[in-house]
Amino acid sequence: MNILKVLNINEITSFAEAAFNTFDTSKLSIDPQVAMEELKEDIVSELEDLNSEQTKKARLDHFQVEGTSPDDYSERLLDLDNNRKVIYGIRHKGGNKEIPFIQFTPNFKINSKSEVLEIYEQIKTEFKVFNPLYVSLFSREKVDADLFGSVYMVSTAEKFKELAPWKEEAQVKIELITNDSYYDWYKSGYDQFHADYPQLKNKVTVNSKELMRESLDEGLLKLFTIDGEKVGLIGAEKSKFLGHDGLYFNEIYIEKNWKGKGLAKAMQRIFVASSTKGHELIWGTINDSNIPSYKTAYSNGRRAVRFECFFSLRL
Repeated sequence: MNILKVLNINEITSFAEAAFNTFDTSKLSIDPQVAMEELKEDIVSELEDLNSEQTKKARLDHFQVEGTSPDDYSERLLDLDNNRKVIYGIRHKGGNKEIPFIQFTPNFKINSKSEVLEIYEQIKTEFKVFNPLYVSLFSREKVDADLFGSVYMVSTAEKFKELAPWKEEAQVKIELITNDSYYDWYKSGYDQFHADYPQLKNKVTVNSKELMRESLDEGLLKLFTIDGEKVGLIGAEKSKFLGHDGLYFNEIYIEKNWKGKGLAKAMQRIFVASSTKGHELIWGTINDSNIPSYKTAYSNGRRAVRFECFFSLRL
């Protein structure tokens, strides 16, 4: 079923309104009308992409789940009562074949785990072959979920630029990365991190060279050094946040020996000062388990505005 042929503009708008309400914009200067237009475009674009034969086949070939077909990766629509609808489909947490879950995108607010499970009961036979572990949805606050994934954290470029300089900031040098020669150093740092914290391997993941190249191509992949020593890097992309000009942090990496010294905060301030005009929203997602990164983001004025909530399907 092609969902876009079933949904009319009013129904798409209802999904956009519900999505907008999964963001806490109370402390941000967000124009709701601009946000709504962006969200409607995002919903349509995502459905077109995920339900394309090319994407379904690519996901089938990538995950290689025995007994599945391309159509098993389709986004589907559940029609409940009182004009309540849910778009849903299979996902894999962190791209890990061993952590399948169902993503819910409702056009109404789901208030509890019991409601999540009640809805799942109506569709669970469709995903038996995947044996999903969770149902996921987004919320503007932490609800009674079993665990949390990505946390959307946002501030403004202006606030970043107002932060006090780090006491050793004069020693920090920033340079543009123009090729892939940095990547082995960057990846080895993650290998060490995962060796030290194996429980975070599937939660705090290393970016692929291809993903980092998106930042490189935009001139927003920058290396930081102190006395010639590589101490960290930041990769970003120009990416709108709810329809407003934004800078999205793709990666903030700090060498092990430099963590906990205030360098991460200084790097972000320097990066934003050199890469923005001041009106942009600075945003990114941080895994809820990555406490040090969460604390650094918070100290830089970024605030949590959206939570990825996971509800276990195991008793």
